[in-house]
Formats: sequence, C-alpha cells, structure tokens
Amino acid sequence: MQPRIEKSIAIKLASELVPICVGLLMDYMAKRNGWIKMPKEFEQIRKNSNLDDSYVLAYEEENRILSCLMKSLFPGDPTKQLNQFDDEFQAIKEDEKLKFVDSYLCEKLGGDLFYLFEKISNATNEDQEIARKELEALSENEKREIFLSMQLFFAYIYAYFYNHIALMVHGQKLTTLVPLALKGDKKAFCRAIQIDRNILTGHPYFRDTYARLQTGEDPNFLNSVTAYIDRPAIKCRIDYPALYMLFAVLDGFKWLNDMKAREILDLYNGMGLNGDKGYIEDENSVIKKRIEYRNKQKNGY
Repeated sequence: MQPRIEKSIAIKLASELVPICVGLLMDYMAKRNGWIKMPKEFEQIRKNSNLDDSYVLAYEEENRILSCLMKSLFPGDPTKQLNQFDDEFQAIKEDEKLKFVDSYLCEKLGGDLFYLFEKISNATNEDQEIARKELEALSENEKREIFLSMQLFFAYIYAYFYNHIALMVHGQKLTTLVPLALKGDKKAFCRAIQIDRNILTGHPYFRDTYARLQTGEDPNFLNSVTAYIDRPAIKCRIDYPALYMLFAVLDGFKWLNDMKAREILDLYNGMGLNGDKGYIEDENSVIKKRIEYRNKQKNGY
C-alpha cells in the first residue's frame, strides 16, 4: 500500500483540483439529469490532439494518472526532473513545504489549475484563432512536443475526474475497478463502464469482451452490462455536490476520515464552494454530510 501524502500537501492539491471537478460535475450533471460528460471545449481538444479514448488505459494503475500530469509538465526527462523536485522537497523545512508546492505549481502551469481550466473553457473564437496561428508558426518538433503535452495533460484531467466520480459513487476508484475487471470480476466491469463509457471503446479488454457478449456467449452478463450502460453515474439528487466532490478528492488522498470537520469546513469556504444550493452552517453539518457520503458509497445513489 502506498503511503499517503502529507496533509498540508493534500489540502493544497485539493484546493487546486476540487474547483475544476466541481465545475464539471455541477454544470454537466445538472444539464443531463445525472449523465456526466466533459465540456465540448475539452472534447474538441481531446479530438484535435488525437488523444481519443486511450486515456482510459491509465485506469490500470493509479500511478499512471499522476504520470500523465508529470510527463505533461516535464516533456524532456520526467524521471530526472521528478527526482530533482523530490530532493528539493525533502530538503526544505516542514513549514515551508506547502509554499514550495504552491510556487512550483504556479511556475509549471503559469498560474493555478483552476485558472487554466477557466481559460480553456471560456476561450472565444478569436482566442482559438490566435492560438491556431501561434501553433502554425512553430517548428514541427515544437508542435509535436505541444501536442504530446496536451494529450498527457488532458489524459490526466479526464482520468482524475472520472476516477474520483467512481470513488464517490461506488466507494472504489476506477484504478481499483478496472484491474478487478481484468481479472474477471463482472460487477467491477459493469461499475467501471457506468462511470466512464469511453472504457468500452478505449480499452482493448473491455471492447473485446463487450463485442464477444454480443454473440450470446453470456446473456446474463450482457444484460447486466446493458443495464449499467443505460444507468447514469449519479441517479439521485445531491444537495451539496461541491461538498461531495471535496469529500471524494480528500477520500482519494486517504485524508477524509482523519481530517477534522473544522479543517474541511475551512477548506470548503476557502475555495468559495459554499455557493452550493444549501449552506454548510457548521462542523456538525460537515460531520452529518460525511456520514451521508459514506452511506451513499455503500448503498448507492
């Protein structure tokens, strides 16, 4: 079992990642009655970069998702640069580590992740035309490097988001469900495709299995697969989707149970997430919602 990251780092990363995931969850779930789909701007970038559905291969192993992000940030020699980052991180004082990570993300991403997400989502036709002309002016090697970084970055965004939706809904990440499915676990197979249907087209095992089922090999399994394909990821109303997404990200870092309700509430308020339909009043409300979140993971949505 991998050790969990330090709490201060988990909080910092959550503050960067949760707003992105919340935007995807709230905007697109609301418009599709529980069906979750990425914004058309993201889908267009995925298409233009030739990423297609291959990002689902990252679900085979947890580290592959983080690797996509790291390789997008370090297109040259990611191993060497990651080792350098780790050496620098370990050398600094404990109370300076959070500031170090914060400045590091800003340097690599030209700002925070949420800013990058907003910039892409709100790009006008004029912005896109400017970007196209800038790209055309680059050398072929520079273009290849940009497309590779874009592929890897969006592979990370897609895989990270759906991985934590699976954790929210089923209590297991796709990085758990997919390896179980590869070992023949039919329930894990169904749960995985309910969260991200691109697995059926992007992963050879899932694609071949589904095609084989069409021949009548296992009609009961096919009925189950069909039922999960027709079932939205989140069937019932979530009164506090932003809080639930925060729970899922902290859960992914293995800190949800051990963080105090006050810490979660402060993080929630600090990210401006109290724009949910309901207002999280106090620590007791956080505790109750955390219990509710756990119960939904066990009993379903």
